[in-house]
Amino acid sequence: MKIIASKEDENLPLKEILINRGFSSTLIRKYKHSGRILVNNEISIVNRIIKKGDIIELYLDDDNVSVKPEKMELNICYEDDDILVVNKEAGVVVHPTAGYPENTLANGIAWYYAKKKIKASIRPVNRLDRDTSGLIIFAKNPFMQNYLQIVCPMKKFYIAIVQGDLEDRGTIDLPIKRKPGSTIERMVSDDGDRAVTDFFVLKRSEKLSFVKLELKTGRTHQIRVHLSHIGHPIIGDTLYGSDTSYIKRQALHAYRLTFRQPFIGKCISIYSPIPEDMKAVLKNAF
Repeated sequence: MKIIASKEDENLPLKEILINRGFSSTLIRKYKHSGRILVNNEISIVNRIIKKGDIIELYLDDDNVSVKPEKMELNICYEDDDILVVNKEAGVVVHPTAGYPENTLANGIAWYYAKKKIKASIRPVNRLDRDTSGLIIFAKNPFMQNYLQIVCPMKKFYIAIVQGDLEDRGTIDLPIKRKPGSTIERMVSDDGDRAVTDFFVLKRSEKLSFVKLELKTGRTHQIRVHLSHIGHPIIGDTLYGSDTSYIKRQALHAYRLTFRQPFIGKCISIYSPIPEDMKAVLKNAF
């Protein structure tokens, strides 16, 4: 990353300039200690006072690859020097866990990075449940991960098929916490973390509603918990009490991600088509 100091940067310390451009203090410390911050081609201290026209360079490469590479066919929707966007199929786990140590999307990304000689850790910016399909962004460096999660959060849109005749539109603003005694299940609770989901009904039938949703927060199982709590669980979602006669997994798909790419300087929107199993339900039910 290269920054040419502007008039607004004049007489500011280097650290303040970096924070103004989206770097966290933790990330600045990491780059400082590894000697990857340069001013006018010299390794610099972060307290250095910057002058207009100074050339600030940061080497963002991250060679800490800790996930085992495994060959996998990836549906890549977008890629640049800082970001990889993949369309995940239902049934694929995003990151290795004790129960799923191999054959995860992260293993496939590690294999792809190795093949392309990309030195980067596996940094998912958003996460999807195993049986939720759709778009996931992987940041190729810690700056982009922090930027898209904290500094300029991306917008996340989903589609779902739910039980019942849901009202036309609305906002669910209900706190969520882990259900006592469970390591997986979540629940609405007054002492949980705030969670906000906007929804808009696209189609409805006598028994089902086809819904577009936007996450305003990112709690675990947020959409599934919210819809179940208001009496309209996603079909196929056995964990939150839904009907599985229509489809064998929760009918939830991350169909659109919108984010700003700071190095390119423009907004990018990525779309993913409705998966075939959800299409079949829509064809038969609407």
